[in-house]
Amino acid sequence: MALVLEQMLTKELGDASYLIGDDSARIAAVVDPQVDVEQYLELARKHGLAIKYVVQTHIHEDFVSGACALAAAAGSAQVCVSGHDAPTYGFEHRLVHDGDVLELGSVQLTVKHTPGHTPEHISLLVAKTSKKDAPFAVLSGGSLLVETAGRTDLLGPEHTEVLTSAQFNTLYEFFRGLDEGVLVYPTHVHGSPCGAAIGDKLLSTIGYEFLHNELLRQPNEAKFRERALGNLPPKPSYYPRLKDVNTDAPPRPADVAAVPALPPKEFKSLLGEPDVVVVDTRHMLAFGGGHIAGALNFGATGHLSIQAGWMIDPEKRLLLVLESDSQLSLVLKHLARTGFTRFAGYLAGGLSAWENAGYGIVQLPQMHVTELAALSSRPDGPVIVDVRAPEEWARGHVPGARHIFLPELPAKLSDLRKNKPVVVYCDSGYRASIAASILKSNEFEVSNVPGSWQAWTKNALPVEKNA
Repeated sequence: MALVLEQMLTKELGDASYLIGDDSARIAAVVDPQVDVEQYLELARKHGLAIKYVVQTHIHEDFVSGACALAAAAGSAQVCVSGHDAPTYGFEHRLVHDGDVLELGSVQLTVKHTPGHTPEHISLLVAKTSKKDAPFAVLSGGSLLVETAGRTDLLGPEHTEVLTSAQFNTLYEFFRGLDEGVLVYPTHVHGSPCGAAIGDKLLSTIGYEFLHNELLRQPNEAKFRERALGNLPPKPSYYPRLKDVNTDAPPRPADVAAVPALPPKEFKSLLGEPDVVVVDTRHMLAFGGGHIAGALNFGATGHLSIQAGWMIDPEKRLLLVLESDSQLSLVLKHLARTGFTRFAGYLAGGLSAWENAGYGIVQLPQMHVTELAALSSRPDGPVIVDVRAPEEWARGHVPGARHIFLPELPAKLSDLRKNKPVVVYCDSGYRASIAASILKSNEFEVSNVPGSWQAWTKNALPVEKNA
């Protein structure tokens, strides 16, 4: 027997899924899959495994679950979900409870109810069947994370107190009782908004967490609560929507064949339709060099899933402009992860075809950080807008800049004057280009800053911190 335990990382979302099984028994389970399920099927085929169970540790809010889609694609797999404080699920499933065991040949998964991040949350202890009382790993879902724990405020203030108390009990009564050598495999990893300051290790041990996780080192529940609820990142606006989707019946990604390729004339005819938004997924510099008026820039190489989920109405039909037509499947995969299923089509041949058809483009100026530094001290200089998250802003920002968190920008456009140039920056320029495209589409004179804060600090330019 050879144990198979593989982590599949989605860096853009800060999430991980797991394939675990026994290649002698030829069976496996997949834990917390995302909606692009082919990756799990391919990995199972690589190891010669049949997927018997698909386990969801909790009702996810940060991505569309692939549990139902994977179970259907795998043939006879069971979707296993928590039976504790369980909602009414809108799909075929098996309820599992504390102490239930999923047998995978010579390895077994023991279900443990670990509420806190969500009420129904479960974790899975991993042990050899011959040593079932000596687990060597735990799949902790959104409960114990690297150097922190899953946040407890996502269901709203009316549930936060109860969930925070439950998280304290989960960490101190269950996880602290495990052997120091037990490996910790979390679902939410660095980059996920589901926890504050998640460490950048992709897995951990109970012993490491004893030493480095402040939430495991508090003297009492009151101190734990203070620490757990302090400095939480903003809650993405799409979380409640995805919670409902994942409780009901998570959709499959849009079929590439179902998203029509539109010649420039047909693409142009749809511009201005009230239920259509143009999403240009090219790199910020390509977008800046020329784009279709009114388009929004959500680059395919960055955090497309998260930012689109936060900024685009899922009821809109999306018109896509791609770097190349071959990128369509990649872009659809990213958009599917946060629940986008409505597409009007994509521009066949990309922007080159648009220009060759004789249609106009507009540009978005790009400003180097040294030019921004020279302008920032001038009384007649532009309005400088920092669209990073609040915790990023607090660590330091461009002198004289004002802070508008990117998801709040559409509601705060009236706070900016159209008769004064605006320069937008973030950490790398990715989010700033989204913001600049929104401002441009609303007739502001705006420039983006490629490299943004990273380039600013690399050039040792002045840093301001608010008291």
